[in-house]
Amino acid sequence: MIIIPFADILAPGNFKAIGDCLHDDGVIAYPTDTLYGLGGKFFSSKVIARIDAMKQRGDLPYSVAVADLAMLESLSAEIPDIFRSRLKKLLPGKFTFLFKSNPAIDPLLLKNSDRIGIRIPGLPLLLKMISALGFPLVSTSVNLSGRPPLNDPQRIVREFPELDLLIDGGVLPASAGSTLVDVTVSPPMIVRPGADLDRIMAIV
Repeated sequence: MIIIPFADILAPGNFKAIGDCLHDDGVIAYPTDTLYGLGGKFFSSKVIARIDAMKQRGDLPYSVAVADLAMLESLSAEIPDIFRSRLKKLLPGKFTFLFKSNPAIDPLLLKNSDRIGIRIPGLPLLLKMISALGFPLVSTSVNLSGRPPLNDPQRIVREFPELDLLIDGGVLPASAGSTLVDVTVSPPMIVRPGADLDRIMAIV
Protein backbone atom coordinates (compact mmCIF):
# COMPACT_ATOMS: atom_id res chain seq x y z
CA MET A 1 0.00 0.00 0.00
CA ILE A 2 1.28 3.44 -0.95
CA ILE A 3 0.78 6.16 1.70
CA ILE A 4 0.93 9.83 0.70
CA PRO A 5 0.46 12.79 3.07
CA PHE A 6 -2.58 14.84 2.10
CA ALA A 7 -0.59 18.10 2.07
CA ASP A 8 1.72 16.64 -0.59
CA ILE A 9 -0.79 15.15 -3.06
CA LEU A 10 0.01 17.64 -5.82
CA ALA A 11 3.78 17.17 -5.63
CA PRO A 12 4.66 15.80 -9.09
CA GLY A 13 5.85 12.37 -7.97
CA ASN A 14 2.94 11.89 -5.60
CA PHE A 15 0.33 13.07 -8.09
CA LYS A 16 1.76 10.68 -10.68
CA ALA A 17 1.53 7.79 -8.20
CA ILE A 18 -2.10 8.66 -7.44
CA GLY A 19 -2.96 9.03 -11.12
CA ASP A 20 -1.24 5.78 -12.08
CA CYS A 21 -3.05 3.95 -9.29
CA LEU A 22 -6.45 5.27 -10.31
CA HIS A 23 -5.92 4.65 -14.02
CA ASP A 24 -5.01 1.04 -13.15
CA ASP A 25 -8.40 0.57 -11.40
CA GLY A 26 -6.83 1.01 -7.98
CA VAL A 27 -8.88 1.68 -4.84
CA ILE A 28 -7.80 4.50 -2.56
CA ALA A 29 -8.83 6.07 0.73
CA TYR A 30 -8.79 9.85 0.98
CA PRO A 31 -9.95 12.51 3.44
CA THR A 32 -12.97 14.71 2.76
CA ASP A 33 -14.53 17.52 4.79
CA THR A 34 -16.61 14.93 6.69
CA LEU A 35 -15.26 11.36 6.59
CA TYR A 36 -12.55 9.41 4.83
CA GLY A 37 -13.76 8.33 1.42
CA LEU A 38 -13.18 4.95 -0.16
CA GLY A 39 -12.91 5.46 -3.87
CA GLY A 40 -11.39 5.13 -7.26
CA LYS A 41 -12.14 6.10 -10.83
CA PHE A 42 -15.94 6.30 -11.02
CA PHE A 43 -16.13 5.17 -14.65
CA SER A 44 -14.52 1.80 -13.86
CA SER A 45 -16.88 -1.12 -13.22
CA LYS A 46 -13.88 -3.03 -11.85
CA VAL A 47 -13.40 -0.35 -9.17
CA ILE A 48 -17.09 -0.53 -8.23
CA ALA A 49 -16.85 -4.32 -7.89
CA ARG A 50 -13.70 -4.07 -5.76
CA ILE A 51 -15.29 -1.55 -3.41
CA ASP A 52 -18.39 -3.75 -3.15
CA ALA A 53 -16.16 -6.62 -2.05
CA MET A 54 -14.18 -4.50 0.41
CA LYS A 55 -17.28 -3.05 2.04
CA GLN A 56 -19.22 -6.34 1.76
CA ARG A 57 -21.99 -4.38 0.11
CA GLY A 58 -23.52 -4.52 -3.33
CA ASP A 59 -27.06 -3.27 -3.11
CA LEU A 60 -26.84 0.52 -3.39
CA PRO A 61 -24.95 2.84 -5.74
CA TYR A 62 -22.08 4.96 -4.49
CA SER A 63 -21.89 8.72 -4.54
CA VAL A 64 -19.17 10.53 -6.44
CA ALA A 65 -16.89 13.42 -5.54
CA VAL A 66 -16.35 16.01 -8.25
CA ALA A 67 -14.09 19.05 -8.58
CA ASP A 68 -16.61 21.71 -9.55
CA LEU A 69 -20.09 22.51 -10.84
CA ALA A 70 -19.08 21.81 -14.44
CA MET A 71 -18.12 18.22 -13.57
CA LEU A 72 -21.32 17.91 -11.54
CA GLU A 73 -23.44 19.03 -14.48
CA SER A 74 -21.70 16.58 -16.83
CA LEU A 75 -23.00 13.68 -14.72
CA SER A 76 -26.56 14.97 -14.43
CA ALA A 77 -29.46 14.69 -16.86
CA GLU A 78 -30.93 17.94 -15.61
CA ILE A 79 -30.21 20.59 -13.00
CA PRO A 80 -33.37 21.76 -11.17
CA ASP A 81 -33.96 25.50 -10.94
CA ILE A 82 -33.90 25.42 -7.12
CA PHE A 83 -30.40 23.98 -7.22
CA ARG A 84 -29.16 26.67 -9.60
CA SER A 85 -30.83 29.48 -7.70
CA ARG A 86 -30.42 28.46 -4.06
CA LEU A 87 -28.69 25.16 -3.28
CA LYS A 88 -25.48 25.44 -5.30
CA LYS A 89 -24.28 28.13 -2.91
CA LEU A 90 -23.86 25.37 -0.32
CA LEU A 91 -21.06 23.88 -2.41
CA PRO A 92 -18.27 23.14 -1.85
CA GLY A 93 -19.58 21.76 1.41
CA LYS A 94 -20.85 18.86 3.47
CA PHE A 95 -23.75 17.91 1.20
CA THR A 96 -24.48 15.19 -1.33
CA PHE A 97 -27.18 15.99 -3.87
CA LEU A 98 -29.17 13.35 -5.75
CA PHE A 99 -29.75 14.20 -9.41
CA LYS A 100 -31.22 12.32 -12.34
CA SER A 101 -28.17 10.70 -13.88
CA ASN A 102 -26.85 11.46 -17.33
CA PRO A 103 -28.20 8.64 -19.55
CA ALA A 104 -24.74 8.22 -21.05
CA ILE A 105 -23.48 6.76 -17.75
CA ASP A 106 -23.28 2.96 -17.75
CA PRO A 107 -26.25 1.84 -15.58
CA LEU A 108 -24.05 -0.81 -13.96
CA LEU A 109 -21.96 1.93 -12.35
CA LEU A 110 -25.11 3.11 -10.55
CA LYS A 111 -26.50 -0.35 -9.75
CA ASN A 112 -29.24 0.39 -12.30
CA SER A 113 -30.47 3.44 -10.42
CA ASP A 114 -31.62 6.43 -12.46
CA ARG A 115 -30.15 8.83 -9.90
CA ILE A 116 -26.63 9.79 -8.95
CA GLY A 117 -25.37 11.28 -5.68
CA ILE A 118 -22.79 14.01 -6.23
CA ARG A 119 -20.77 16.05 -3.79
CA ILE A 120 -18.10 18.75 -3.93
CA PRO A 121 -16.18 18.39 -0.65
CA GLY A 122 -14.96 21.57 1.01
CA LEU A 123 -11.25 20.70 0.75
CA PRO A 124 -9.63 22.92 -1.88
CA LEU A 125 -6.56 20.71 -2.24
CA LEU A 126 -8.71 17.63 -2.88
CA LEU A 127 -10.74 19.54 -5.48
CA LYS A 128 -7.54 20.60 -7.23
CA MET A 129 -6.48 16.96 -7.36
CA ILE A 130 -9.79 15.79 -8.82
CA SER A 131 -9.72 18.62 -11.35
CA ALA A 132 -6.20 17.68 -12.42
CA LEU A 133 -7.20 14.02 -12.73
CA GLY A 134 -10.12 15.02 -14.94
CA PHE A 135 -12.65 12.48 -13.66
CA PRO A 136 -14.90 12.00 -10.62
CA LEU A 137 -14.02 9.69 -7.74
CA VAL A 138 -16.26 7.17 -6.05
CA SER A 139 -17.06 8.58 -2.61
CA THR A 140 -18.28 6.19 0.08
CA SER A 141 -17.33 5.94 3.73
CA VAL A 142 -14.46 3.64 4.72
CA ASN A 143 -16.24 0.88 6.61
CA LEU A 144 -17.76 -2.54 6.32
CA SER A 145 -21.45 -2.28 5.52
CA GLY A 146 -23.38 -1.56 8.71
CA ARG A 147 -20.27 -0.67 10.71
CA PRO A 148 -19.18 2.83 11.85
CA PRO A 149 -16.93 4.73 9.44
CA LEU A 150 -13.19 4.73 10.10
CA ASN A 151 -11.54 8.14 10.39
CA ASP A 152 -8.15 7.05 11.73
CA PRO A 153 -5.62 6.28 8.97
CA GLN A 154 -3.87 3.65 11.10
CA ARG A 155 -7.12 1.72 11.53
CA ILE A 156 -7.90 2.08 7.85
CA VAL A 157 -4.54 0.52 6.98
CA ARG A 158 -5.10 -2.34 9.44
CA GLU A 159 -8.70 -3.10 8.49
CA PHE A 160 -8.46 -2.54 4.73
CA PRO A 161 -5.06 -4.00 3.78
CA GLU A 162 -6.31 -4.54 0.22
CA LEU A 163 -6.26 -0.78 -0.38
CA ASP A 164 -3.79 0.25 -3.06
CA LEU A 165 -3.16 3.76 -1.77
CA LEU A 166 -4.00 5.90 1.27
CA ILE A 167 -3.96 9.68 1.26
CA ASP A 168 -3.21 10.40 4.91
CA GLY A 169 -5.00 13.46 6.26
CA GLY A 170 -4.56 12.48 9.88
CA VAL A 171 -7.33 11.51 12.26
CA LEU A 172 -10.50 13.34 11.23
CA PRO A 173 -12.95 14.66 13.84
CA ALA A 174 -16.17 12.74 14.40
CA SER A 175 -18.76 13.49 11.73
CA ALA A 176 -22.28 12.40 10.84
CA GLY A 177 -21.23 12.38 7.20
CA SER A 178 -22.67 14.53 4.45
CA THR A 179 -26.33 15.49 4.41
CA LEU A 180 -28.01 13.73 1.48
CA VAL A 181 -30.61 15.78 -0.39
CA ASP A 182 -32.80 14.54 -3.25
CA VAL A 183 -33.32 17.36 -5.76
CA THR A 184 -35.18 15.15 -8.25
CA VAL A 185 -38.37 15.87 -6.28
CA SER A 186 -40.05 19.19 -5.51
CA PRO A 187 -39.54 20.45 -2.93
CA PRO A 188 -36.13 18.83 -2.35
CA MET A 189 -36.20 16.07 0.25
CA ILE A 190 -33.60 15.38 2.93
CA VAL A 191 -32.92 11.66 2.59
CA ARG A 192 -30.18 11.38 5.21
CA PRO A 193 -29.53 14.07 7.82
CA GLY A 194 -25.86 14.75 8.40
CA ALA A 195 -23.38 17.56 8.80
CA ASP A 196 -24.51 21.19 8.44
CA LEU A 197 -28.16 20.14 8.41
CA ASP A 198 -29.21 23.52 9.75
CA ARG A 199 -27.74 25.29 6.71
CA ILE A 200 -29.96 23.44 4.27
CA MET A 201 -33.04 23.46 6.51
CA ALA A 202 -32.93 27.22 6.26
CA ILE A 203 -33.25 26.93 2.47
CA VAL A 204 -35.60 24.02 1.79
